[in-house]
Amino acid sequence: MNDPTPPTRLLFAPGDLRGAEAVNDAALVSALGEVEAAWVEAQSRAGLIGEDVRAEAIAGIDAAIRSRLSDGTGLEDLAEAAESGGNPVIPFLTIVRDGLGPEASRALHRGLTSQDVLDSAFGLLVSRIVRGNIAALGVICDSLAELSERYASALCLARTLTQPALPTTFGLRAANWAAEVHDVLTLAPVVDAVQVGGAAGTRAAIREFAGESTETLLREFHVQLRGPDAALADPPVPWHGNRVRVLHWGSHLAQCVSVCSTIARDVLIGVRPEIGEIALSATGGSSAMPHKLNPTTAVLLHRNGMRAPAALATLATATAESVEERSDGAWHAEWPALAELLTLSRSSLSLLEAMIAGLSADTEAMRRNVDAASPGIISERLSIALAGRLSKAQIQDALAAARESGGDAADELEKALRSAAAEQPDTAEVQPGTAEGDAPSRGEIEELLRPENYLGDAEEIRRSILRSISEAAPAATDPLFPDSQFSDPLFSDPKAF
Repeated sequence: MNDPTPPTRLLFAPGDLRGAEAVNDAALVSALGEVEAAWVEAQSRAGLIGEDVRAEAIAGIDAAIRSRLSDGTGLEDLAEAAESGGNPVIPFLTIVRDGLGPEASRALHRGLTSQDVLDSAFGLLVSRIVRGNIAALGVICDSLAELSERYASALCLARTLTQPALPTTFGLRAANWAAEVHDVLTLAPVVDAVQVGGAAGTRAAIREFAGESTETLLREFHVQLRGPDAALADPPVPWHGNRVRVLHWGSHLAQCVSVCSTIARDVLIGVRPEIGEIALSATGGSSAMPHKLNPTTAVLLHRNGMRAPAALATLATATAESVEERSDGAWHAEWPALAELLTLSRSSLSLLEAMIAGLSADTEAMRRNVDAASPGIISERLSIALAGRLSKAQIQDALAAARESGGDAADELEKALRSAAAEQPDTAEVQPGTAEGDAPSRGEIEELLRPENYLGDAEEIRRSILRSISEAAPAATDPLFPDSQFSDPLFSDPKAF
């Protein structure tokens, strides 16, 4: 006996629920039905079938979808039946035709091949997810820009190879996060969801039954799937064997996951209690240790970042392995990889939006960490400012002496300067880079040691990043896929996403 509960794997990957409903089996069956209904509608508009046949066929498609989605066993039965033909289109058509008369049955899927329907169905799913991603990326970019403005002058450590490097500002770090997100936004693809080429990509059967109405039929199909503006564009040529566009879709999805992961990695470092520079309002507890507040959202984002590369690699491999007019396995390998990336991109952007909304910086902790790493993080500046008076080795020795004795770095530098001056003959030529005049005063040395005085162009860079984002043209949107075409708020309302 079949279990009425539909099988899922959501408990294996907490957080996937945020994206699963858009790319689950029910969504795919609905998209298959949408493609088949669009083809029937196109035949009607091209004058190839009558209104009664059109209505019967579309009603049959709707009934088949409802029957598969009515309980947990319908999709499981369909999945079992899909094994023999290698794809779900074949058993789906069998279910639809069981409820149709001869004429409507002939109109269903006429001239198409399974790849036409599956590619177009996946194109619909990807189109909708990408549009949702674009909306979410825009919201996240704005939130990060606001975060950057809030902490524009907050002094913090720049770290390279995990070690303290130079002073910087948290405002600049947040601006760089925003820049990464904006790059993904501007590179988002326009997804052409329409695939129609027939059994071998030549449209032979379509031309055979449609004759002179073929161009009209193809255009109407395009309009049904892409919206009324598609009437102004030429119908796309078949792309059965050209899988580069699928890899392009996957690249965008992986970019969404990766940018979320890299921001989460910075956050995971900052929330460590021994660093304490970042706090999250929404955190998770521990089943064993009551004192713990785990940064769960950031952890899940980091996990997603480790999952996406494998799925993208599968798409890259499938693209490289594509042969002839339909591949023996490479085409089939795309579907689970795309489903994984679709789920991960939507889940990651939703999680990141929530994480940023609850993120705050502890400026006092940042300052403590800067002071703890000083004056070592200013050694680069000292090497430049005192060039010709002290060597890098002498500067390092002075700073090390101050660190070991717990003394004042300015005192040690003054001692080093006096010692170096005493050892230098009066007749010695001034070395290149040596400042003329008296040695720096105590006050000047103290100013050199202040981390806030060695930020270079950090603020100008931060402002330049945010200015370039605000002045950039809106992300490329698909004029053939207007928002009004979708009633699902998950795709049209960024807040719902």
